[in-house]
Amino acid sequence: MGFDQIINVLIYQPFSWLLRTMYEFTGSYGLALILFALVTKIILLYFSARGKKAMMRTQRLQPKVKELEKQYGADKQKYQAAVQKLYQDEGVSMMGGCLWSLLPFPIFMALYTVIRQPFTRLMGLTAEQLDRIGQFLAGFGVDVAATDPYRELLLSSRLGEHMGQLPPDIAAMPLVNINYNFLGLNLADKPSLQLSWLIFIPIISGATAFLSMWIAQKISKQPAMQGGQARMTMFLMPLISVWFGFGFPGLLGVYWIAQNVFGIAQDVTLTKYYDKVFEREDAERAALEARRKAAEEAMREEQRQRRAAAIEAKKQKRKPGQTVYKIKNKPKPKNSGPEADD
Repeated sequence: MGFDQIINVLIYQPFSWLLRTMYEFTGSYGLALILFALVTKIILLYFSARGKKAMMRTQRLQPKVKELEKQYGADKQKYQAAVQKLYQDEGVSMMGGCLWSLLPFPIFMALYTVIRQPFTRLMGLTAEQLDRIGQFLAGFGVDVAATDPYRELLLSSRLGEHMGQLPPDIAAMPLVNINYNFLGLNLADKPSLQLSWLIFIPIISGATAFLSMWIAQKISKQPAMQGGQARMTMFLMPLISVWFGFGFPGLLGVYWIAQNVFGIAQDVTLTKYYDKVFEREDAERAALEARRKAAEEAMREEQRQRRAAAIEAKKQKRKPGQTVYKIKNKPKPKNSGPEADD
């Protein structure tokens, strides 16, 4: 089994089934995408939680890292060694947060493929069947290039208008007449600068992306972003989201909005949860340190008492009023013998 087949079995097929089930349950592709975003968030919650935990542990060590930076100054080698030892002692991986955040990325890319290829992924049509549908719709003035990445979405949205006119070969296909209308908008169309309610999808997508970054900064209890580069990053990512929103069909914008909203709720929940976890760990660590210091102090006190008892025991061995003298060198008498009596 090749890599493409593994991805198809593990990602494309189950998520395609999930999106189709959501659509059949709601009857609205817009609502199906929102539920799809919610379920995928739950499925990938394990990765998100591990990444959030690693990131918060890293953030909590930043004051100590800054102290090490001041301590070692320009000696980068000793500074890096000290930081590495600090991370090892605290059980924190320097790349842990990034690793857990990057792991779901291939899955997200596969999800976009599932969303933008309804014929191939949701209905299981072959490339030849897709070309036949394109030829049929071309007779009604629907001309979509085969190289257009959103060809399936555009053909699918136009096919619903001609379901009663399908030739036998196309009618025999396992087609699903997808209703792309959501709140009066055709989500298969791309937003444009023309006066249309569809223009608000990219704008809301960018606004929720900015709100997500702003809330993440507030709840992380980190200093506010300073400097032109940091502020530019704060605004650049939402602007990129708006720019992409005008280049993609509206349904992807709806999916991003749902992802951002659910992401904010997830981030706030995980932050509060791990704040309590870390507070308990700090309390346990402080209690353990207090017990260790108390044990050391008790040991020192016991040693002092033993020394005092030993000194007192020596004093008790002496007779009352007895003074002990120690003569180092006793002088010899100058004269000895009978001559000394004279």
